[in-house]
Amino acid sequence: MWWKGWSFSDVMFVTKKNMANAVSNVTKQLENLSETLASTKRHLTKRLESLDYKMEEQIGTSNLIVNEVDDMKTNLCQIGYDVDTIHQMIAGLEGKLELLETKQDATNSGLFYLCQFAGGFKDGPDKEIFKEVGAKLPGRPNLTYEDRSPKGLQFLAEAKQSGTADKSAQHVEFDLDNFPGEKLGTLKTRIHRTYPVGFSLTRGIVGWGM
Repeated sequence: MWWKGWSFSDVMFVTKKNMANAVSNVTKQLENLSETLASTKRHLTKRLESLDYKMEEQIGTSNLIVNEVDDMKTNLCQIGYDVDTIHQMIAGLEGKLELLETKQDATNSGLFYLCQFAGGFKDGPDKEIFKEVGAKLPGRPNLTYEDRSPKGLQFLAEAKQSGTADKSAQHVEFDLDNFPGEKLGTLKTRIHRTYPVGFSLTRGIVGWGM
């Protein structure tokens, strides 16, 4: 009996040797499959362990990045605060500079006024007043006017020195030798002024600082 080129006798002919060979081949294939599966398992296990380690490193790096970002935010906030402080300091300095400029303008105006006053004192009304006082003194001593008004800023320096040493700017001296009665010697009278001008009422010229 034949079926598709095979006889029934060929199909039914099975020996122990052929069965043992078939079982041996299947066993070898199963062993190879088991070894392959074990090798694949070990490889996958190593890869998973390496991946876990890398994931842990990535998590640590992410945490470090988060901490650095927080520190950077804190630093930026501090920088903003410092910038605001610097702006406030600059605004305060601007106010101080404006105040200093105002005071400097006032000082310059005062110095200009003092210079004008010192320059115009020579022709001022006080000169006539001292002449009238000298004319009323007995004996008609010669009145000598000596203009020692300083120029410019020298007025301030000499006024300060004069106020510290003697605080007198004018001296009037007259001799009482011509008066009747007992000879009393020489009498010195000082008239205090706020500006340095010297004059003498003696018979001769008396210099500055008498």
